[in-house]
Amino acid sequence: MSGRHLVVDIKCDLKDVGQEFIYNILDELPDRIKMDKLTPPIVVKGLPEDPGWTGVVIICTSHIAIHTFDKTNLINLDIFSCRDFDHDKVLKYLKEKFNPSEMKHDTWNR
Repeated sequence: MSGRHLVVDIKCDLKDVGQEFIYNILDELPDRIKMDKLTPPIVVKGLPEDPGWTGVVIICTSHIAIHTFDKTNLINLDIFSCRDFDHDKVLKYLKEKFNPSEMKHDTWNR
């Protein structure tokens, strides 16, 4: 195995989810899964025709990325690491932060 890949799709109310909220998740999540950040999170606003936020944080073993879509109240999160991590901790954290009405995930060992 050369790593783990976790993909999460979340349906939730995004009215209070902004740049700072996404930044804080990307800032906190690596520590919770015992990963080291190589950069501070970067969060940018989506295009007017597809509003939402996109953020990424580079970790020493790869990345964590989040994309939000205001029109559909969807969030896509992706974590890839060349080192194993506890995906159950990630899912619990995301449930606490987003209070989803739906949440699906897949994991792959690479």
